[in-house]
Amino acid sequence: MEIKQVPQDDSKIFRGQKKVIYATANGQYQSATSNGWAAEEFATEQAVEELKQLTRNALELVKRGEKSPLFYYMYYYRFDLIGLAQATGFWQWQIKRHFRPTIFQKLSEQKLAKYAEVFQIDIEALKHIDEQGGA
Repeated sequence: MEIKQVPQDDSKIFRGQKKVIYATANGQYQSATSNGWAAEEFATEQAVEELKQLTRNALELVKRGEKSPLFYYMYYYRFDLIGLAQATGFWQWQIKRHFRPTIFQKLSEQKLAKYAEVFQIDIEALKHIDEQGGA
């Protein structure tokens, strides 16, 4: 994309900020700024709405006793299974196991502390969710 073609759609997701992107001028790559464009805004809004829906669904599963609070917090703090595994150092299969309430209740303080550190909450908060959901 040429620098003159860099979109300037004043995206509300940027909140007045600018994003540096690379475009060409005279065949050479140079940095340029953009205040967003409609396609990017649309995709971002869709992704955020999807995360909100996953979080709401997770909250219901926790309230019904089908999943541990860890499952809810994963989405609440905008992680997925892969990201949570990378952040904690646990294998994905271990985390899936920790989603089971009976297993979660038996986790060591050390494992709970690792999750709490990643979410930046205390261990007691990790063990429960409030009625509205949230930390």
